[in-house]
Amino acid sequence: MNETEPLLAQQIAQSETVCDDNTAVAARRASVRSYTLSGGNANSADNGSTVQHDDMLTPARAKVMVATLFVGSFLAALDMTVVATLLPSIASDLSASSQMSWIATSYLLSCSSFQPMYGKLSNVLGRRELLVTSNLVFALGCFLCGSSFSKDIWTLSVARFVAGIGGGGMSTLMTIAVSDIIPLRQRGIYQGIGNIFFSLGSASGSILGAALQRTVGWRWAFLVQVPVALVSALLVYRIFRLPVHSPGRGVVWLEIKQTGSFQWSRIPQMIDFIGCASLVATMLILMVAITFLSDPSSLGLAKWAALLGTLALAATIFIRTELRVENPVVPLHLVFRNITVLSSSLTNWFHTMAMFAAMYYMPVFWQSVYKLSPWQVGLRSISSFIGISIGSVASGIYMKRTGKYRAFSLILYSLFVFGMLTLLLSTYSPKPFGYVDYIIMFLPGLGYATMLTITLLALIASVDFVHQAQVTSIQYAFRATGSTFGVSIAGLLYQAGLEYKLNSTVLKNQEMLSKYGVEQLRKWCQKIMEDNLFDTSFDSTLQSASTGSFMFGSQAAIGFALIAAAFGLFASFFTREHVLHTSVPGN
Repeated sequence: MNETEPLLAQQIAQSETVCDDNTAVAARRASVRSYTLSGGNANSADNGSTVQHDDMLTPARAKVMVATLFVGSFLAALDMTVVATLLPSIASDLSASSQMSWIATSYLLSCSSFQPMYGKLSNVLGRRELLVTSNLVFALGCFLCGSSFSKDIWTLSVARFVAGIGGGGMSTLMTIAVSDIIPLRQRGIYQGIGNIFFSLGSASGSILGAALQRTVGWRWAFLVQVPVALVSALLVYRIFRLPVHSPGRGVVWLEIKQTGSFQWSRIPQMIDFIGCASLVATMLILMVAITFLSDPSSLGLAKWAALLGTLALAATIFIRTELRVENPVVPLHLVFRNITVLSSSLTNWFHTMAMFAAMYYMPVFWQSVYKLSPWQVGLRSISSFIGISIGSVASGIYMKRTGKYRAFSLILYSLFVFGMLTLLLSTYSPKPFGYVDYIIMFLPGLGYATMLTITLLALIASVDFVHQAQVTSIQYAFRATGSTFGVSIAGLLYQAGLEYKLNSTVLKNQEMLSKYGVEQLRKWCQKIMEDNLFDTSFDSTLQSASTGSFMFGSQAAIGFALIAAAFGLFASFFTREHVLHTSVPGN
C-alpha cells in the first residue's frame, strides 16, 4: 500500500462529519498542509526537507501552467456558443426544428453524466493524464460533428455526446487543477481570469460560427476546433507538471514514484464504477423523459411506466451506492451535511438553468421574430461576455482584498434576476430596440460570472483540502445538470408555446380557414415548427400570426429562465461565510 494512503484516508475519515465551524476546518487544513509539505512523512521535523528544490512550484511556473489550462477553457466556451448561434440554422438545414434542443442537450447530457467522475478519477490517475485524454476525446467529437458522419439530427447528437465527454473533462479538470497550485485567497483572481478566457471563447464562438455559416457552412464551425484541441492536449502534456507530492499527481503515479510499481488490479477498489454507471443511466433516462414530455401520448402509458420505473431504479442505485461506498464518485454526504455545499450547489444549479435557457433561446427569438442573421445575433451576444469578464475579475479582486463574499454575492445575484426580467420584457416587442439589444445581455453575464466564482470558492472553503477535487466535481455536476435541464425545459416550453399559439391563432382563424382550408394551414404550421421560420410568401395575416407565435414561445422559455434565477437567489441566502486560505498543500 502507498505510504500516502493511510494518512490521507485518516484525513478523509475525520472529515466525514463536515462541520461549518471555520476554526475546525482551518485546523484540519493545517494538518493536511503539514503532511503534504513534508513529502508524505507525518513525523518529519523539517517539512520542506524532502522536497527537491527543482520540483518547487515557482510563481512564474504556476502562471504558465494556469495559462495552459485556460486554452481548454477558451475552447470549451467557443464550442458552446458556436452551437447556440447556429442552432436554428443547423436545425433548419437538417429539417429537425422540433428536435433542435437535442443538438445542445446531447452535449450537455454527456457533460452532466461524466463531469462528476473526473474529480475522483483524477485523484487516482492524475490531472494531466485526464486533461490530455479529455482534449483528444473532444477533438474526436468535433471531427465527427463536422464530417459526413453527422448526416441527420441523431448522428449529430451522437457526435455532440462524444464531444461533451471531452468538454466536460476540460472544464472540470481545469478548475480542479488551478486549485492544486493557487491558494484559495488568490483563487478568485485566477478564476476571474479563467472566466475572461471563457468569455473570449464565447464571444469568438458567436462571431466565428456566424462567419463560417455565411461562407463555408456550419460544419466548419466544428472542424476548426479540432486542431485547437490537439494543440491544447500537447501543451498540457508538455507544460503542466505538478510538484511530485501534489495530490493532483494521482495516487497511481505517486505510488509509482515512491515504490517503482503499482498494482493496477486495485483500480476497481479505488473508483466507484457502479456509481459512475448508475449516474450516466439516471441522467440519460431523465433526458429522454424530458424530451418526450413535448408529446406524452407518443410513448403510451406502458412505456411511460417502464421509463419512469427504470429512472427510479437507476437513481436509487446511484444514491444508495454513493452513500455506502468508501470512494464515492459524488460524495453525497458532503451535500447533505454541509449547508454551504448544498446552498452553493443549488445556487449554481438554478442560475445555470437560467443562463443557458437565455443563452440558447434569446438568439432563437432574435432570429425568428426580429429576422436577424447569425452574424447580427452574434454581435448582440457580445455584451454577455463583456459582463462575464467584468464580473469575473471584479469578484476575484474583491475576495482577494477582503476575504469576504456573502454580501457581495447577494447584490450581484439580485442584478442577475433583474437582467433576466429585462430579457423577458424585451420579448414582448416584435421590433428591435436598437442599441438596447446590444447591451441587454450584460447584466445576466455579470451576475452569472460572479456566481460561478463565488460559489466555487465558498464550496471549497467549507471543506477540507482532501475533498477539494470531489466537491469541485459536485459543483460541476450541478452546473452540468442545470445546463441540461435549462436547455431541455426551455426547449420544451418554447415548442409547446409555439404550437399552442399557432393552433389558437391560425387553425382557429375563420377567415384563414375559409381562404386556405384546414389541411393547408396545418401543413404551413408544421413547416413553421420544423424550420423555426416562415415563408415570406405567406400572406400578412399568417406572417403576423407566426411572429406572435414565435414571441409566445420565446416568452415561455425566457420566463422559465427568470423563475430559475429567482430560485437561485433564494438558495444563495443559505451560503455561509468561510475563511479563504492563503496557502496550498503539497506545493
